[in-house]
Amino acid sequence: MNRFLLAVFLSFVGIVLFAQTPYKTYCNLIGDENSLKKGVVSVRIDYGQEDLKDNKFVDENGKEIKFRTMVSAMNFMSKLGWQLEQVYNRIDQVDGSPIIIWVLSKEITSEGEITKGFQTKRMYDTSQAHKNKVKVD
Repeated sequence: MNRFLLAVFLSFVGIVLFAQTPYKTYCNLIGDENSLKKGVVSVRIDYGQEDLKDNKFVDENGKEIKFRTMVSAMNFMSKLGWQLEQVYNRIDQVDGSPIIIWVLSKEITSEGEITKGFQTKRMYDTSQAHKNKVKVD
């Protein structure tokens, strides 16, 4: 019986030691207020990536996902485990247009979980280029 308890204890300790500790990560949903006049809001995401170019959400075919409001964009992200932290507005330094920024957070255990469930135009283009390269080789 003692050996069995020792084995259970050592197994439990091994699992605990190798388990990753969750940590909070953040992203910004950035909405262009001028696009609201068209009945949709153009939403980009900043999750700390190096290059913010082509950071709009796209579907599996590379087509931009359009949201009617920032709330619909938040609902999309909420389904992926993101939670709203803060909302603020600012003026775009390039063209002076109003920008809506929603700060979101999510508990993760690895960097790969940040983009789980969505892709940006840049991510899509990169994956397509990789697929085409693999086909050629």
